[in-house]
Amino acid sequence: MNEEKNGNNGKSYFPGILTSLLFGLSAGFVLGILFAPKSGKETRKEIMEKSEELIKKSKNSLNEFEGKTKDYVDKSKVTLAELKSKGEDFAEKSKGKIVGVSKVIGSGVKKAGKKIKKIVEKGKDTAKKVEEELS
Repeated sequence: MNEEKNGNNGKSYFPGILTSLLFGLSAGFVLGILFAPKSGKETRKEIMEKSEELIKKSKNSLNEFEGKTKDYVDKSKVTLAELKSKGEDFAEKSKGKIVGVSKVIGSGVKKAGKKIKKIVEKGKDTAKKVEEELS
């Protein structure tokens, strides 16, 4: 999978190679027939045999390509499922940590609120005393 992506920006060279191979086989076949000193019957028989051979090779190559593609799709599905599962686990763990942090912060806010209330009350008491002393 990674080997296919190195140096070719994620593009596969297989379809181009397959096309070139088929074109080369066809050209060689035609040239071979044109320059072969055989009778028409023999040439037609050879054309038929070579055509069948070419079709068979093409089908084999196509089946191989299809198999590799299916394997790649299957592996991608498995990888995607694993990533999804890891993402869900991460989200669940994060949710638990956020709840824990919010509880800690909430209790800290409560404590701070109580301390502030006490300080305000002391301030009021001190203000009353100062007011009484000044009167």
